[in-house]
Amino acid sequence: MDKIVVDMETQSRECVACDFSEARPPDPLSQNELPTRVSRAAARRVETPAQVVTLVDPTDSEN
Repeated sequence: MDKIVVDMETQSRECVACDFSEARPPDPLSQNELPTRVSRAAARRVETPAQVVTLVDPTDSEN
């Protein structure tokens, strides 16, 4: 069984079973977001205020 060890100081990961070593991939948060059909520019983003929602059970005969 292979075991991967990640070294945070050297930004590398190693397999202790086979001595394989490679650089860790870059942080995904530092990459740009891929454009999609629902992506919007920051200027077009609007924060919608939270609203209370009441859930009603249609099988409940009391309401």
